[in-house]
Amino acid sequence: MRSQPVRRPVGPDQLSLLQQVFDTACNQYQIGKDTPDGEALAVILVNSLQKGMDEKEALASLAETMAHSR
Repeated sequence: MRSQPVRRPVGPDQLSLLQQVFDTACNQYQIGKDTPDGEALAVILVNSLQKGMDEKEALASLAETMAHSR
């Protein structure tokens, strides 16, 4: 059996952090929130946070990397 990666639930403070990083990245890199790129960014940010990446700077850096690779 393959073990599943640990995913922690997202609390209100973390949700607020995700929203800030997502909104900033969408504005800064001209990503439409309802576009496939916006949806992919949201999924990547949530998954990364659930796996333990919970610092704003790290999430913002991840968003920047994704924006430049699209």
